[in-house]
Amino acid sequence: MDTALVGLLRELVGIPSMNPYRRADLPPGYGEAAVVQRVAAFLRDAGLAVELQEIAPGRPNVLARLPSSRSAIGNRQSAILFVAHLDTVPVDGMTIPPFEGAVRDGRLWGRGACDNKGSLAAMLMALRRVAAAKSNPSPILFAGTADEESGYRGIRGALRAEAGRQSAVGSRQPGTAPRAAFVGEPTGLDIIIAHRGVVRWAIEQHGTSAHSAYPERGVNAIYRMTPLLRDLEALAGEIAKRPAHPLVGPPSLSVGTIRGGHSVNTVPDSCAIEVDRRLVPGEPPDAAEAEVWALAERHGAALDRFFCAGAFEVSPDCLAAQMAARAVQAALSRPGFPSSISNRQSAIGNLIGVAYATEAPEVAAAGIPVVVLGPGDGSKAHAADEFLDLDQLQAAEQVYEHLMTQSPEC
Repeated sequence: MDTALVGLLRELVGIPSMNPYRRADLPPGYGEAAVVQRVAAFLRDAGLAVELQEIAPGRPNVLARLPSSRSAIGNRQSAILFVAHLDTVPVDGMTIPPFEGAVRDGRLWGRGACDNKGSLAAMLMALRRVAAAKSNPSPILFAGTADEESGYRGIRGALRAEAGRQSAVGSRQPGTAPRAAFVGEPTGLDIIIAHRGVVRWAIEQHGTSAHSAYPERGVNAIYRMTPLLRDLEALAGEIAKRPAHPLVGPPSLSVGTIRGGHSVNTVPDSCAIEVDRRLVPGEPPDAAEAEVWALAERHGAALDRFFCAGAFEVSPDCLAAQMAARAVQAALSRPGFPSSISNRQSAIGNLIGVAYATEAPEVAAAGIPVVVLGPGDGSKAHAADEFLDLDQLQAAEQVYEHLMTQSPEC
């Protein structure tokens, strides 16, 4: 086992970088600023050109570039883009110490170990090895992104920055747009070529406050929300019966939060819920919104969309999928590849679809062939006892290194 790689992951897990999820006045430990500083220092020490890009106050991306090792001609080749998000979900309800990074039973435990600091650590270590060996025929771009868990502002900002750089270079340096991209997430080293999208809304009902001794003098906003909740439940049942996508399953709808009232002895003057709608590839977010909007309008409620990410699907023959499949197979035959994985080769490198969402659709929308690939069991993401198998971590570093060293002719 690579002790430096494990040590890096343990250090990253030990730096809280929780996403604030649209909440204000939060205690220390929220936001990506501290982990960005560590990642930026690591990349600078590895010899990469690094810049920070603030996408919200105190919440930067870290962007890095490694020139081709093949002279000036190599740097006119299209780059390869690697993406790993820096934020985690909060630690509420965890049953293990969230930031200790304990290592036992061949696993590293803690918040973010699986989602997504395992992918991050493996990419960083691969970048350091490739930079030291000067073994990358194509330029490499790295984007450590903020705000993946709730808004995707980080990846959108990183792509805008790269598009702006390409525009500034113009005709003097052709072929600078990334030719392939790899988004790190816990995929068990399978290759995700499709996943569901998501659109989320806040819906609010208003009433009139009154003393609970005289409820007839007020209008109870919680009561006003109740029939809308019943209609949303019925819509969720109907949506679940719609045709399933062969790789990602059916669409879905769920109500995730509800808030209302100020005290038990006061008639509540407001009630708010948040709704999560999962989209299958080919399903427009606006069409999904129209169904929910109609229900909100029927009951006199206000609806506000606060997050939208389209569904994702690429051809299994696209360049990124082909490169990823070759990299997995090359890593499997490499001396030192974890035997626990190589002994069951069919268990990794499969082209799959999943139900959850990633930053990949944002990359695809920029015209870059992209797949999702990384270490870890996706069912442990956000879990109360989150962990990452260290054999998966080591294997991912080797797969990423193969991707970084593939010939641009592939």
